[in-house]
Amino acid sequence: MKTRFIGLARCAALAFVLAGCSKGVKGSYACSGGVFLKSITLDSDDKAFVTGNVFGMTQQKVGTYRVNGDDIIITVDGSSTQFTYKDKTLDGGELGGRCTAQ
Repeated sequence: MKTRFIGLARCAALAFVLAGCSKGVKGSYACSGGVFLKSITLDSDDKAFVTGNVFGMTQQKVGTYRVNGDDIIITVDGSSTQFTYKDKTLDGGELGGRCTAQ
């Protein structure tokens, strides 16, 4: 029984350490160079708040995001866009532009 408890304690400690090592992508980003993005906010509940300029009108949409290594996948209204996270910057290529942490 004591061995089982020690094993569970080690697993819990490892999970805690790994969670602390995850990249800090949460926060607000100002975007430029893309087709329509103005800003992105990544929330602690895996929610993404995306603000863009569509036909001259500013719109904000709520979606989700997930982290897969250096890739951040943001999904809004069923459509996903992949960004690469490096040096506090989300790089979405020509479509998404570059979004820099604020």
